[in-house]
Amino acid sequence: MPSFSIPLSGLNASSNSLSVIANNLANLNTVGFKAQRTLFQDLFYQQIGTSGSGNPIQQGVGVAVSGVSSDLTQGSIQSSGVPTDVGIQGNGFFVLNKSGETVYSRAGSFTIASNGELLSQDGASVQGYGAVNGVVNANATLGSLTIATGTTNPPKASTNVQLALNLNSGSVLPATAASQQTGTGIPAGTALKGATTLAFSDGTNAFTFTTGAGNTDTLTTVVNAINANPNYTASLTGNSLVIAAKNGNPITLTTNTLTDNATGALTETFATSGTAGTSGAFSTSVAVHDALGASHVLAYNFTKTGANAWSYQITVPAADVGQAGAPVVLKTGTLTFNGAGQLLTPAANVAGITIAGLADGASNLTFAWNLFDASGAGLLTQVAGPSATSATQQDGFSSGSLVSYIIGSDGTIQGTFSNGQTSALGQIALASFTNQQGLSRSGSNDFLATLSSGQANVGIPGTGGRGTLSGGALEQSNVDIATQFAQLIVAERSYQANAKSVTTFDEVTQATLNLKP
Repeated sequence: MPSFSIPLSGLNASSNSLSVIANNLANLNTVGFKAQRTLFQDLFYQQIGTSGSGNPIQQGVGVAVSGVSSDLTQGSIQSSGVPTDVGIQGNGFFVLNKSGETVYSRAGSFTIASNGELLSQDGASVQGYGAVNGVVNANATLGSLTIATGTTNPPKASTNVQLALNLNSGSVLPATAASQQTGTGIPAGTALKGATTLAFSDGTNAFTFTTGAGNTDTLTTVVNAINANPNYTASLTGNSLVIAAKNGNPITLTTNTLTDNATGALTETFATSGTAGTSGAFSTSVAVHDALGASHVLAYNFTKTGANAWSYQITVPAADVGQAGAPVVLKTGTLTFNGAGQLLTPAANVAGITIAGLADGASNLTFAWNLFDASGAGLLTQVAGPSATSATQQDGFSSGSLVSYIIGSDGTIQGTFSNGQTSALGQIALASFTNQQGLSRSGSNDFLATLSSGQANVGIPGTGGRGTLSGGALEQSNVDIATQFAQLIVAERSYQANAKSVTTFDEVTQATLNLKP
């Protein structure tokens, strides 16, 4: 009599195959799903004799499922526009921590928890390498990643400032703006009365001179004191004291009590003469940041002093350093150019410019004015053309809060802050396995490592045979509907054929039982 176990084994195997195919079709839209296929093997054979030629006569006893393998080929990458979505392009699995258990997944449809933690759809923590001050240490211990919206990018004090500008070589020298004695005046060698004062200002810089109590000072003493000041020049023409501001501005007398010691009747009576020149002067500004992130606007004032020669003055508003009145001078100096308009001196960057006593309590700000680029070419020129600034640059910035982020191909989560800066927030890790077919599926798009799969080799995407990541995109299921339908038909026919064998065996058995002796 025929053995019913043979077609029944076929029914069982075909039923398993139909279940695998149905599961594939059910997960047609499951993110990162990997299709499966059923593998069959025949069972053992019974030898019931040998042929006349000595060949064994064997009868098989059915079929069994030898395995269900996974199709781990790449699924298509589809853009989603969601910044927390990540698709794996190539080999590897995301590493997740689910209630203390490490699981692995190809599904990168992540979300952010209220505490900023990056999670899978079922609440598992995405693992990777954290960042400290924007630097990721890939040798650190694997941990949960966070993308907190309140993340702050700390301020950085400016250490370098550069201006690319041209000073018009065709500028005329500023007209001397002077205050000149118009009366009889005090003879140059006459002793001045002690404790008398001459004070004036050019609108930016103030100067005060008070005669000594010994009644030995003269106008020559006054001239020498004025010339010792970096902002003014003075000279004597007869009894006439001539004072000029180096920045070309008119001078305003604020106090004038100079008189002779002998009679107290001689005076220096001043009247403004000359006008402020503008064509030989140029000003520009650049904002720098202190250690607290506060901005301070520096004024760069340039004045032509001769052919191919200019003076410069760098100032900061007095209020920024807790003072009142005219801007505070930080640095003065001269610039010279060759006949081709190239900067000759200074021959190096101007270093050590310091803003001390900042009113906001920040540490002293020290920076360098870079006059040359990385190749050694001068950033300042003097050619025929309008004086103008083409670019300014400085390396400081204020603090900023996180406004957006992207995930790069190497898994780095790059944050963009409100201060215009970018900084790494962390880096997603990937795991690879020696035998991926040995992984155990645990549901929820997760896999578990087994003895067969071997231990996970965890590292940075794009290294060690691991694939790369596509931020704002997801890997789709790799189930091919046409292939599954074709396999479904084959499995259906197999099931029907084995069912027919069972009914045939039943008929044969009934016929046998109905035999009469």
